[in-house]
Amino acid sequence: MKSLFSFFLSLLCTAALFSQAGPLSPADNSNLQKAESDLLQLSYIMHTDSSDEARFLACKSLIKDLVEALKTPNSFNFDFSGLEGVKVMMAPDSSFRFFTWELHVNRDEYRHYGAIQYNSSALKLMPLIDRGDQLRQNPETAITSNTDWLGYVIYNIIPGGTYQGKPYYFLFGYNRHAALSRQKVLDVFYLDPAGKPVFGLPVFAVYTPEGHLLEDHTRLVLEYSAEANVAMRFEPESKRIIYENLIIAQGPDGGPISLPDGSYHALEYGTDGRWHEISKVFNHKYEKAPVERVLPEEKKDIMGRPKGRL
Repeated sequence: MKSLFSFFLSLLCTAALFSQAGPLSPADNSNLQKAESDLLQLSYIMHTDSSDEARFLACKSLIKDLVEALKTPNSFNFDFSGLEGVKVMMAPDSSFRFFTWELHVNRDEYRHYGAIQYNSSALKLMPLIDRGDQLRQNPETAITSNTDWLGYVIYNIIPGGTYQGKPYYFLFGYNRHAALSRQKVLDVFYLDPAGKPVFGLPVFAVYTPEGHLLEDHTRLVLEYSAEANVAMRFEPESKRIIYENLIIAQGPDGGPISLPDGSYHALEYGTDGRWHEISKVFNHKYEKAPVERVLPEEKKDIMGRPKGRL
């Protein structure tokens, strides 16, 4: 696995600044369509093959071939909308975009891969190196870079606001995490004065269940039972971030697990550039966890996940 990280880093590191991407030529557009089709085949193997080695090799080939495709002039303007299994998310101001995906290493381990492509005519990429296993003790208070990223598949990006002169974005992420648990992540992303990526910023005014203010949170991480479905989303109408409340219950192995109890929290943007927690949104909180909600049979995406709300 470490060799794949090194391979990834060597392929993706570029640092020069270039002019903004322009339109694709018809020939380049055609070549990228062909590359996308080939990448889709690798993605399918990476997500569905029963062999650990085959999935690993497909992931390695996908990294190499994706970088080659992105070397096409003005590739930033090719949307890769047909590349299932790799999530491509554009920044609201179109200044950059994220490519992220996951690799099922074994029963209880998932690894995440990705890159940030800047809006430029020639290729400028920054790798995302998953170091989530090193951040298990303090994932909600760490500030990291692209080389020690928490690791997740990004499913939404929104502007976050400005805090202490720093404009920032919110990244909504999903992490299959382990055999019995899943994670939803609300991360903060911004570029430092040198244009380098930073993840995490203390813009959350959230509270403990006892009502004590937590001022050092740089992101939110919800970890919950793999059999549950937990929402974390931006609500445009109210301009709030909504996420479900979790409470502890007994898991199938006898250990503790977290389950949603049917109530919600909200985060609202304040004049101080931070997002303030509001509890008891929509419904009251239950004192005990409800019966574990087993997901019904649903259509699944290329990553084997149910298609539905995030």
